[in-house]
Amino acid sequence: MRKYRNQILAGLLFISVALIAVVALTGVDALAGKLETFPLWLFIPVLLLKCVNWSLRYLEWRTFLRVIGVHTVWEKTESSPTPSIRERDSLVLWLSGLAMAVSPGKLAEMLKALILKSLSGSDFSRNVPVVFMERLVDGFAVIILAVIALLTVGGSLSQGVAMSTVRWVLFSVAAVLIAGTAIIQYRRLSLALLDWAGTLPLLNRIETILRNLYDSTYELLRLKNLALPLLFGLGAHFSDCIGFYLLLTGLGIDGGLTLFGQAMFVVSFAVIVASLSAMPGGRGRS
Repeated sequence: MRKYRNQILAGLLFISVALIAVVALTGVDALAGKLETFPLWLFIPVLLLKCVNWSLRYLEWRTFLRVIGVHTVWEKTESSPTPSIRERDSLVLWLSGLAMAVSPGKLAEMLKALILKSLSGSDFSRNVPVVFMERLVDGFAVIILAVIALLTVGGSLSQGVAMSTVRWVLFSVAAVLIAGTAIIQYRRLSLALLDWAGTLPLLNRIETILRNLYDSTYELLRLKNLALPLLFGLGAHFSDCIGFYLLLTGLGIDGGLTLFGQAMFVVSFAVIVASLSAMPGGRGRS
């Protein structure tokens, strides 16, 4: 794993520099004025909440690895009969995704699946769906939180937000995610499509890969395997909402249930829009 460490650290450094540059170019004076009265002690709970976020999302990653048959161990042995990865390597590999998130559409995260193959000996085509499952769980989690926020404080949001557009975006994204999940879980249809793909001139060469991709995705999307990661995802994003709420109160905004609901909506809907944009750093709030 050492050979990837420099690239990972370089990516994290790039993110930090980029965020600092954005702040400097978009209003450093205004921000400095607010920070003069900002209670610095608030950074402690905010940072702790971010650690909670990362911890829960790492548990989500480990859960998905277990589903595809990759076991996390403290020390690897050459005689291990199943694919396995050391705990520290798994953690560093997951953290590398934070750096890879700055790529367009976060496609560079596909490298995680390739590195996982190298470290664990697992099949690349079975690893790839894990990367997409992380995004899927993020999607379901923030949609749930955004809907809860709308139901509780939607009236206070209508002045600055086109609610019809918000509802349309939430409904459309949720419908696509649910429909895609349902199609994959309809095994008879999916296998029929794979059989048909196997008759095509180009796709028949990768029929085995496609079937491995499908089998892995099917297992990951089964309710018994999806429920726990979804709970982790909800907890992770909810901790971000609490952290954002604390920052708003630190900037002098009156706290309360309404402000918390607004903070939860802003954080959740921002994640959805950033993901749809496929822009580099769409997950930069991480």
